Amino acid sequence: MNRITKPLLVQIGTVFGFMVIWEIIGESKLLFEGILPSIVEIVKAAWTQVATGFIFPHLLVTFYEASAGFVIASFLGVTVGILLGANPFLRNIFEPPILYFAATPKIILYPIFLMILGTKFESKMAMAAVSGFFPIVINTTIAAANINRIFIKVAKSVGASSLQTFTRVYLPSILLPIFTGMRLGIGVSLVGAILGELKVSNAGLGFIIVQAFNYFRIAEMYASILLTFLFAAIVNLVMTLVLARMRRFA
Repeated sequence: MNRITKPLLVQIGTVFGFMVIWEIIGESKLLFEGILPSIVEIVKAAWTQVATGFIFPHLLVTFYEASAGFVIASFLGVTVGILLGANPFLRNIFEPPILYFAATPKIILYPIFLMILGTKFESKMAMAAVSGFFPIVINTTIAAANINRIFIKVAKSVGASSLQTFTRVYLPSILLPIFTGMRLGIGVSLVGAILGELKVSNAGLGFIIVQAFNYFRIAEMYASILLTFLFAAIVNLVMTLVLARMRRFA
């Protein structure tokens, strides 16, 4: 049994065990009827959402919100991270509050976004952006701060311009950490967008989860959660493949 097969079998066994426990608890009547519908009901509800096309407009809304927020988070995170990493004075000033705020639940900012940006696309995009910003800026700052200063001195000694120093010294050294931060950032950007939809929205994955809950369509609620999980897993897989390709060329 190779190193890939064994973890895969453990993962499959864990999922199977979880499903068995779910069914046992659901059939035991320990909880109110309908709280844990059968796996078959959930899969049927998920298939109905896919087959009828119901899920896709909401998935696209969440995708646009999370993607727009992620692009903003990436641009600001990489830019600020390079500036802080390259300048110890700025890093000493701004790194502590960034680290403190990174540990703060970003949902506390959502009322501010609602007041300024309204209840539509822009407020969810802002939630996605502020959520994704911190893992990207932290990874970029650490990478830029840890670049071997000898390389920078050599570049300056041979007359390299600031742009040449950035493209030939900084960028190759920080590229992988940036993509690692972006892999984390896109996940939390998606979380930020869905959190916004759970609170105030009329479309998106978070919206249909809340709607199903409000009308006690529990199987549909779990189906929407399952499809959201699959969507997030696909996004993470794409970023993992991109990161693996970047490692090959680093």
